[in-house]
Amino acid sequence: MKILLVGDNRTANNWGGRGGSIALYQMLEQAFEIKGVVYGSEFASGGPGLGYVNTLFPKRFHWLFEILVSRREKYKLCDWYVKLEELMGAGDSISEDPIESADKIIRYKNKHVKLQEIYDKIKGADAVVINGEGDLVFATPPRREALFLLAMIEMGTRLGKKVFFVNAVVSDCPVTGRNLGVFEATRRMFRKCAGLSLRDPVSYEFVKRNIPNVNCIYLPDSLFSWFKVIDKFGIDLPKCGDFIIPHPEKPLYWGKLDFSKPYICIGGSSLSGWNPKRAIESYTTLVEKVRELGYAVYLTENDGRDSFLEEIANRCNVGIVPVWTPILMCGAVLANAKLFISGRYHPTILASLGGTPCVFLASASHKMLSLQEVLEYEDIREFSAFPSDDEIEEIYVRSKDLLNCGERLREKVKAAAKRRCEETRQMTKFIKDNL
Repeated sequence: MKILLVGDNRTANNWGGRGGSIALYQMLEQAFEIKGVVYGSEFASGGPGLGYVNTLFPKRFHWLFEILVSRREKYKLCDWYVKLEELMGAGDSISEDPIESADKIIRYKNKHVKLQEIYDKIKGADAVVINGEGDLVFATPPRREALFLLAMIEMGTRLGKKVFFVNAVVSDCPVTGRNLGVFEATRRMFRKCAGLSLRDPVSYEFVKRNIPNVNCIYLPDSLFSWFKVIDKFGIDLPKCGDFIIPHPEKPLYWGKLDFSKPYICIGGSSLSGWNPKRAIESYTTLVEKVRELGYAVYLTENDGRDSFLEEIANRCNVGIVPVWTPILMCGAVLANAKLFISGRYHPTILASLGGTPCVFLASASHKMLSLQEVLEYEDIREFSAFPSDDEIEEIYVRSKDLLNCGERLREKVKAAAKRRCEETRQMTKFIKDNL
């Protein structure tokens, strides 16, 4: 059985996209022949990717026009030219209506190299597996990633392929509420899928309640499948953290990471990255307070938007694990920490694979609340993405309590992660059973 994997995010500057996608690929390749891959960077918002159609640019130079689109907000000349093309009929290949998106992909594929590649990859596969990850949030304005994934459901079924939407969160947006247009499009497309696999119980209940009569199952995130590799090899961190520094090796990174002594890690959040000025002030206070626990504090740049942590690392003179650190090394750093404070979903899973207890900050969906249920936490609590002084005091107390639980809590967290590993490995069976 030859499958096309859509939404492999290993090319992203994001620990979750990299780790979760690689873990999913590894599971799928054990049961199927992966005929092709569509990477997330090919359709991400703000990038060149699968963008405009009906432009004046010849097919072989269309990539140059996509670069102009990606730079229109920065350069007035680029914006001027793109607007001129739009007046003459050019437009995005992806719209809020997935049927309209599929129509445009088919209509313009002979004039657009990337669209032709997508069409050919779907045509040459027996089934399409879409990695939903955290993209399907009904935000306003809509996430382009979500619109593209919905279009791929329509394309797959239109070309006679069975489509599976897996490893996914489905959520209203906590900031803008529910985008009804994207929600209704999702309802229509999900009913065309051969199977849906949701990565947390809240997403599962959301779909069962709002989109009945679909073949839907709850299976934990693919990243849990890395339990065995982290458990077996993740303990082998170099004592000198300089050995894990990726290119480019900034002076800020050197001489700050010492893995020979106990440490606490602090990461960002998908919300905090959108307001770095506010985040810097809040997280600086958080770092200074957490230091009072008596451990070294290291920041983890889990996503490109967490770059504000570099300013905090400089201010507080603490170590930072850069975003492009090798992903298994990222997992090992978190799995060996005494505590992890973060609003990042996949990094929290990586930490939990080693039994590291976590303090959860808010994110751009329900995922950090639901993850506590997945990891079997008894006292479920989510703090703000921009913790206030009062919340920081609460985080300090909660952190101290978790640390005082010692190995008993670590073994409990680790045992829950191991159970989730066994469950997520049922994904290939679910797909096979529905082919």
